[in-house]
Amino acid sequence: MAEQTFHLSILTPYGHYFDGEVEFLEVHSDKYNLGILPGHAPLISTVAISKMIIRANGREMKYAVGGGVITVNKEKTTLVLNSCEHADEIDIERAKEAKQRAEERLSGQANENAVDVNRAKIALMKAINRIEVGSKD
Repeated sequence: MAEQTFHLSILTPYGHYFDGEVEFLEVHSDKYNLGILPGHAPLISTVAISKMIIRANGREMKYAVGGGVITVNKEKTTLVLNSCEHADEIDIERAKEAKQRAEERLSGQANENAVDVNRAKIALMKAINRIEVGSKD
């Protein structure tokens, strides 16, 4: 028996990242986790900097997403994301360096006048997420 699917489209500032049929999608907002299956009720929500899981053709794939918006309707599910990286695309060493830079900025070791604290917090969250998603289980 064939698994039911729904159409998923993922857009980033660099264009279409993914466009195809999937069996399951897991994304996270600031307040809750969303599990999307075929026939899900219509929905619009924000997406937090977090891990995303897509199941397609019986394979489960992990991604690091940099926040965005999800819309679900009966035709398709669309994610408009600030960034999206498959676990295999993540450079762990680069992510660790970004984490260290953000922590230094937040601790005041860097030039405080030139630091945008909110930007440093977001950079830290993204780096931690990339490290967690990109690390082999």
